[in-house]
Amino acid sequence: MHTRTLTRGLAALAALAVAATGCGGSGAGGGSGRKDTLTVVTAGAPASLDPAKANVGSDNWFVNLAYDTVLRQGPNGKVAPGLATKWGYVGTGNTDFEFTLRGGLKFADGTPLNAGAAAASIDYSRKNGLNVSWTSSIASVTATGPLTVRVHCSSPNPILPQLLTQVLMIGSIVSPKGLASPGAMGTHSFGAGPYVLDAAHTASGDHYTYTPNPHYWDKEKVHWKKVVIKVVSNPNSALQAVRTGQADAVAITADQAGTATAAGLKVTGAPNVFVGVNLADREGTIAKPLKDLRVRRALNYAVNRAAITKAVVQGHGHPTSEISLPGLDGFAADYDNHYPYDPAKAKRLLAEAGYPHGFKLKMETQGFFGIDLVTQAVVQQWKQIGVTADVTTDTSVGQWLASATSKKYPVLGFGYGGATSYALSLDWMLPHATAFNPFATSDPELTRMLAAAAAAPAGKQPALYQKVMRFVVDQAWFVSVMRMDGLYAYDARKLTGFTAAPSYIPDLAWDVAPR
Repeated sequence: MHTRTLTRGLAALAALAVAATGCGGSGAGGGSGRKDTLTVVTAGAPASLDPAKANVGSDNWFVNLAYDTVLRQGPNGKVAPGLATKWGYVGTGNTDFEFTLRGGLKFADGTPLNAGAAAASIDYSRKNGLNVSWTSSIASVTATGPLTVRVHCSSPNPILPQLLTQVLMIGSIVSPKGLASPGAMGTHSFGAGPYVLDAAHTASGDHYTYTPNPHYWDKEKVHWKKVVIKVVSNPNSALQAVRTGQADAVAITADQAGTATAAGLKVTGAPNVFVGVNLADREGTIAKPLKDLRVRRALNYAVNRAAITKAVVQGHGHPTSEISLPGLDGFAADYDNHYPYDPAKAKRLLAEAGYPHGFKLKMETQGFFGIDLVTQAVVQQWKQIGVTADVTTDTSVGQWLASATSKKYPVLGFGYGGATSYALSLDWMLPHATAFNPFATSDPELTRMLAAAAAAPAGKQPALYQKVMRFVVDQAWFVSVMRMDGLYAYDARKLTGFTAAPSYIPDLAWDVAPR
């Protein structure tokens, strides 16, 4: 499992406990219609300011302000023009993709942004970033003209348009100067975004200051004279800043929603993560009972998803049996409640499989972002059918990654951000070892279905990927418990464009503007 892909799974869940506030608010100002300063607060410092090495979800704001992308993704999930105005797959099979840049583009340092620079940047990201699982199929990136770039893949990759947006950041274009000094990219910006990092007024790990890029191609998108991101770990302090008028917006937890609403703030949100328990040892390598489909299904029927969801996120989530979100290509609405709570049926299935008195197993979970709360609830409900778990709780992503890939734990607690089905399949479904498929479970029928979906025309992919989702839910590869909303509170009197959507965080670089 590659760190970037793991972090995509965790980052959306982290957003429920990450502060994104303005401490200082928006002051009136002149000049090009811009307001003075937008200050936002986040719970953690970025892993890196290098787009290739930044974490999707938690680091997007830091990167997107300074780096424009080939394409843009809107709240509706649709891909739109960015640095490129034309794009699309060439021929059939989703192996060749081409885009054409706007003319006259410049990096913030004033140098030209042409096809050669764009190709070199994307090539750098695919070779040197944390995104290997998403870009492993890319064989070459070539400038085929002054403004035209061709991406060639060795196998079908149907999500190249999404990869090139500000959401997944592979298309964040780095200048030749930045590529020549990769070490500096971690703490400085070398992009063509609406803003540039002001290193003189930035202290890594504490606060990051951005000022307008004088060479930006669309000055109407530059809404602020200055944007400051401050790192504050306490979400209660962040919400308090918004309540007292010192801040503009904040990402909140479910239990803060009432407080925010009572303070007159606008609360908005959308599903952005699913949480549950992964039955990873599906071949019974170290936990023999899990090889039996009846056992895996019993573990699903034994879980009262509605009760857990209500207890953990109140009304800001929804029980689910699948690992997708509404609006994504793999979401199968008819399978959302495929395993209704039925402990009697669970006991019957265990007895049929030869385990009338249950069994014991080892389990690992993540002691952060509330994932462990869901794990604990599942474990308590499993006890009612005789299944007991010896749970190890890791307290950092690094510890969890080591444990998940060690093959010592047949069952793993998880939190995973919504992703298109192709990206999801790289982590969960294909026969190679990852943190979400550590035993490299192989199913020839599933692999065939995924290959067909990846090579299909865009219009046919959703139906094929929904068929895939039904298959893995039927096979009970996991016990998905709920999908959670990413919630934000903001002062609607001050801000406009602060929009959340499934697998989409508010776009500070383009859309969030003073009212």
